[in-house]
Amino acid sequence: MSYLLRRIRKSRWDPAYRNEINGGLPGEAIPSDCLADLNTSYCKLSLWQVHDDRSNLEVIAVAVATTRDVAANFEYTLIDHARVAAIGNLKQSEGGSPNIQANNDWHWDLSGLSAQQLGELVAVMYEFGSPMRIIRRDVENLIREALQRREIDRSLVNGKLRAHMGL
Repeated sequence: MSYLLRRIRKSRWDPAYRNEINGGLPGEAIPSDCLADLNTSYCKLSLWQVHDDRSNLEVIAVAVATTRDVAANFEYTLIDHARVAAIGNLKQSEGGSPNIQANNDWHWDLSGLSAQQLGELVAVMYEFGSPMRIIRRDVENLIREALQRREIDRSLVNGKLRAHMGL
């Protein structure tokens, strides 16, 4: 079994969060704010495949983090690949990160998404996902190490991030 990674804001997916909103949501309702982490473009949602043993997790975290303006906590969730594939058209596609291997080997799109399918994905992610975090300091160290190993193309790293980190 492999996993698919999606960058999220962890607090939105915490069950305690629903109790903080307007006095709490009823029952097991999923906060609508979770949808903010699933911005689609052309009815596609970008995801990254993580190996069963999570051996490529840090490489993917760096690939995604280096597209951002600043180094920050990297918050994400892992979802079972088969559960996502059951929702819609999941296909491997080229990613847009500074890591060519990650782009070619581990990037996937869930495409042709309807609003209903996106709702199904939110429900699956909320019930079965594993929200996690890599703290900012570790993200910065991982980026520097990846640059030293030449795993990422420095010229493709977000310019604001390069300036922010002095790369």
